Amino acid sequence: MTVTPHSVHRLDEVDRLAIRAGAVPDGLVSLVDAADGTAVERAAERLGLVLGDTVVSGLGQPCEAPALGRNAGTGLLPGRAEFERWLTAEPRLIAGPGTGANADMELRDADGKLPGEHFGNQLEPDSDTFQMDIHRVRRALESGVTLGVRQFDRWYGALAALMDDVVAVSGADVFTKLFISAGTTSVTGWHSDRQDVIALMLWGSKRFQLGSWDTPEGGPASRIVLDEVLKPGDCLLFPEGHPHQAVPLGDDSGLLSIALLRHHNWISRNQVPAHLGVAEFPPNEGTYRRLLRSRLPLAADPVQPTDGTHLRTRIPGGIELLGTTPDGRVAFAAAGGVFAADPGTVGLLAAVHMSFPVGLAEAAARSGERQASVERCRSLIEAGLVIALP
Repeated sequence: MTVTPHSVHRLDEVDRLAIRAGAVPDGLVSLVDAADGTAVERAAERLGLVLGDTVVSGLGQPCEAPALGRNAGTGLLPGRAEFERWLTAEPRLIAGPGTGANADMELRDADGKLPGEHFGNQLEPDSDTFQMDIHRVRRALESGVTLGVRQFDRWYGALAALMDDVVAVSGADVFTKLFISAGTTSVTGWHSDRQDVIALMLWGSKRFQLGSWDTPEGGPASRIVLDEVLKPGDCLLFPEGHPHQAVPLGDDSGLLSIALLRHHNWISRNQVPAHLGVAEFPPNEGTYRRLLRSRLPLAADPVQPTDGTHLRTRIPGGIELLGTTPDGRVAFAAAGGVFAADPGTVGLLAAVHMSFPVGLAEAAARSGERQASVERCRSLIEAGLVIALP
């Protein structure tokens, strides 16, 4: 990292003990508060174009009743052609019946996860991960097997931006799984999830059913309370614990399951969200929100920003001002880290967060700090808090 008077520093545990509460300029406090609120509002507006306003209006709190969005995301979501390009762009890994923790994908039929050696070549002796053979995978799909791709939003930029907006509006951590099917049998059957879920149809169609709350795991449902055919651009938000099943209808289909892990979900599971870099439960929803990370990839090469560079933030959970460091910098929490920077740099971060995508010159003017804006922008990019858009 280039060290300048406007550099952004990540603080370690010892540094954090020296933070003094307060002493942050009032104007900066107001700017950050406004930025966090406006960023959530703008994220909701963008999501409304994809998920529909009915679904988005239910994201800000735990879901109490199903909400259906119809045909909102058509043309804004990846289709089968985009998935095929991703699938064949480089070698992919398939998990076997064990953990397969490093694998991109798994294949299932109605009896469960299938052995990886049926669809790829073992990488190492005794490994449960296999390198995909595309021809065997395609034959399996044609025979009715379902392919599941973990965290597909991390592979596809448009979905990464969409998931950042879901995080911003819901305050939940997001886990996605893409299900590609061409058969007519549900490979998961009747089941329930331990968190709210959005089912988003990318291509093809699936019959999505919600059963009455007394439906046993594995079914059958004593009563169907919702029975809808989801088509491209359709989505369904439904509450944690609600029994459901998705049944393919014989056409080639891609359904993205979006799990919303809220603060209370980890407590109810008695499971610390260690993947967020913590060793104990976050004390409240606000702290949990600041731990949430962006899906947007960092630039592979160093960026040299100019006044015309367009920017967006990688802090879907917003900014929390913590105080000042002994040398007078402002300490703040965002995206799972604690950082320190001069007030002008923090102001620029807030201005970008409020308005992205936004040109550097406009954001600098909005934050009231035009001088040294390029240097500050470069520091924010190097810290992974901001990215330059192509």
